[in-house]
Amino acid sequence: MTSGSDDSPPLPIDRQGLIHASTVLRAGQQGQLVRAVRDGELQRVRRGVYSPVGAGPPPRGADHHVLTAFAAAAQRDHPVFAGYTSALLHGMPAVGAVPSQVTFLASGASGRIRNGVIEVGRRDDTVVETRGDIRLTSLADAVLEVGRRSPLVTALAMVDAAIGPRLVGDRRPTCTLEELVAILDRRRPFRGSLRVAAVLARADPAAESPLQSLSRLRFEEYGFPPPLTQHELALADGRIVRLDFAWPGLGVWGEADGIARYGGQRAAATVLEEERRAEAIRTMTGWRCVRWEWQDAWRGVPLARALLDAGLTSSGRVRRR
Repeated sequence: MTSGSDDSPPLPIDRQGLIHASTVLRAGQQGQLVRAVRDGELQRVRRGVYSPVGAGPPPRGADHHVLTAFAAAAQRDHPVFAGYTSALLHGMPAVGAVPSQVTFLASGASGRIRNGVIEVGRRDDTVVETRGDIRLTSLADAVLEVGRRSPLVTALAMVDAAIGPRLVGDRRPTCTLEELVAILDRRRPFRGSLRVAAVLARADPAAESPLQSLSRLRFEEYGFPPPLTQHELALADGRIVRLDFAWPGLGVWGEADGIARYGGQRAAATVLEEERRAEAIRTMTGWRCVRWEWQDAWRGVPLARALLDAGLTSSGRVRRR
């Protein structure tokens, strides 16, 4: 691939799978590069940086952001990924629109935005880590910067993942809510500090998925009472079950992405077990169960109507079906 002819050597490619025009020029293969781009074998990532076009669709969303970040990093001296870009490299989930601009740590205290790159100012307490052959800000620094610049739902999903119990790759995040609050308090005041504080005030270390983070924001948006999260309940047979959300005083509990997540992916036995679990909870408590999936929460109104139908009250304006 990208050879231009059967006897041509392959174009030089770096560890991130990128081809740089400057390297190609030094190798005397610029004609080969031009032909590969013309023939659709390469796609432009940034000016002077290309990636091979594989058999599948081109990278989109978070994957495209990371690819673009590596392309920009190759054009910089001693790059340190920061903010949203660093958070993605730490394994944090991408909820909502993925920014087209990539983020690096500036060499000094002043930041700037230029040519699709955000440089965030370096602080005295900024922590820089090394992962393999890349350098990036710590998870705490990364998600705090996301909180400063990104929409609330994006930032909350990342903060919840950073402080939560979920495995990211083969390890758990090493960040706590207390650590984030301490850093915020130490750095105040700064531009965007109120936005960060709003994210941390809503963060929940018990959250197990971005859908749960989004769901809590919808409860707040539509004026539902705050639920207990990851509520443990002892069933009659001695089993301890954990409910994503529970409103014990109102006799309602909720499952974010409940049985819907098994469609076409899990055996019918798994679905049946979920139904038996729900029936055991209903028999034990008498509570009504509400289940929803991603699109219900993302659109908001379907989730709100389901909660109203189950008997929850809302101070917001949501019409029943």
